[in-house]
Amino acid sequence: MGLFSNLFGGGAKKGEIDDPKAQALKQFFKEKLPANYVNSPKYAISITQGSEGYQARINLDMASDGSDYTGFGKDDFANLADLESGYVFDEFVKAPPVTVTVIFDMDFGPRNKITVNRGRALGV
Repeated sequence: MGLFSNLFGGGAKKGEIDDPKAQALKQFFKEKLPANYVNSPKYAISITQGSEGYQARINLDMASDGSDYTGFGKDDFANLADLESGYVFDEFVKAPPVTVTVIFDMDFGPRNKITVNRGRALGV
């Protein structure tokens, strides 16, 4: 990794791994998650590996479908994050290429990001 690769986005982010299984996971999520999330400029995914295997941390833009959260309180955001992350996990994270723990950062806008650990999805 040279100076130019660091300047122009080459390689993985700090702590992120860059192996074929991690790349397969990134592609899996890109193909399986709803298009409004994946096509949002706020969409981000980081794949790391630890003692428990692979972990995917995914930032989802909750306003990407046009939703407006004006007037929501902290409890509303927490409840909606739990509900929506459960739906996304159960409906779209089926049979990943490898077993992975999925963590969603549910981004409702400035100062309203809720992190939800949805658990492990078993690989095929």
